[in-house]
Amino acid sequence: MNGLLESSPVYSAFPFVKENDAEITNVSTEITNEKIKVSWNILISNQQIDKINGPVTFTVKYKMTRVFSCSLKEIENEWTSLTIVNGTSFEIYDIVYNAQYTIRIFVGNDDNNEIHPENIVYALTPLSRPETKPILDMDHPMYVTNNSVYVKWNVDQKECSKLNGFFSKFYFVLKDQNNMILRKDETKENNIYIDNLKSNTSYALSVFIKTNYGLNTKYFLAINFKTKNENLKAVEDLMVYKKSLKGRMVGIRWSYSENSNLNGFLVSFDVNAFSNTTNTINISPEKCTAWPEYYCHTFHNLTFNKLYKFNIKPTSVDYPEGDNVSSITFSALDGIPDSPRNIKTTEIGHNTINLQWDIPWIFNGVLKMFIVNVEEISSADINTCCTSITPIEIPIDEELPNYNYTLVDLKPGSTYSIGVITVSKSSYYSSPARISATTLTI
Repeated sequence: MNGLLESSPVYSAFPFVKENDAEITNVSTEITNEKIKVSWNILISNQQIDKINGPVTFTVKYKMTRVFSCSLKEIENEWTSLTIVNGTSFEIYDIVYNAQYTIRIFVGNDDNNEIHPENIVYALTPLSRPETKPILDMDHPMYVTNNSVYVKWNVDQKECSKLNGFFSKFYFVLKDQNNMILRKDETKENNIYIDNLKSNTSYALSVFIKTNYGLNTKYFLAINFKTKNENLKAVEDLMVYKKSLKGRMVGIRWSYSENSNLNGFLVSFDVNAFSNTTNTINISPEKCTAWPEYYCHTFHNLTFNKLYKFNIKPTSVDYPEGDNVSSITFSALDGIPDSPRNIKTTEIGHNTINLQWDIPWIFNGVLKMFIVNVEEISSADINTCCTSITPIEIPIDEELPNYNYTLVDLKPGSTYSIGVITVSKSSYYSSPARISATTLTI
């Protein structure tokens, strides 16, 4: 044989498998790294073989049938179908945690074959950290005051599959504007009320979902808010300083402490103290021309009535509907005005006296004029003493802090008694505001 060995026939250690003879057994699952690995064995004439020798096709169908994070009920889902040739394993990727998968395996590509229990396996995926966050309850908006906050939220049911476990409670952290933790706690409630906060201060509230597996610090509801300014104080010294029943007009005056947050004032008034008819207007914070430290507003075209009630509230960005109301009820009938205030002389000459007085505090009607009465009560020349002087009428068409008038053609060295009277358009006269002054001698 010339020293050469003849080749021998090759025999396979694995029997040739015909698809019709194959049966499936020992279907198992292994879950690792966010995937399900499914494996099975083959029976030929009730004998398990470890390797396929021959073209054998398997049809694999699987679907997710339950998401326990959402419900224990079975869900409707479509089957996913795969064809495996000469293989006994495959993998399902991007699995949902805390869920159930149903997996079926058939020999051949016809899934209408009879389904046997040994051809079906159920895989339960493990728990994991939640990958969803709470959402604000839009039916119950967040409410912020100058020292508190109320927030309500819900678990997003559309994202319940991302809970990856069973809901346990909520975990929240409150930080101030310097990122310092002020409070952290757990709650089973889906809302929280926090008080004892500082006014006009920014805060950050973070709300996490905690399941029976734990919480995920990457997913949280971030709520940034700023507390309102301090409550607006009520107006003070509210009063009616002028009015006219005939002219259907009223002027009110009030004081208010300086506040940079002040936007204006909300005024509502009833045409009758016992009426349900109310008018409401917003007025800008304009100071009085006659009393610069006070606020004033004149209302015109009022309903003809004898009794009114006015309510006034300060407003701001934080309190657009007003805060702390003050009220006044009054009669629209005119009355006697107040006398001029703080009458004094500003300069005295030989023949002149310069006068100044402040506007009356209350008109009790509409200011029409001042009347100055001057009476000589003594003179350097007794023979010419005590001449009469015609009263002086000073018409008024503007409200000013004070008024000035110069008396002329007076006698040198004479003493005069001077009275200034307020007169309203309804012809009511005040009592006189008096002062005495003596002109310079020559």
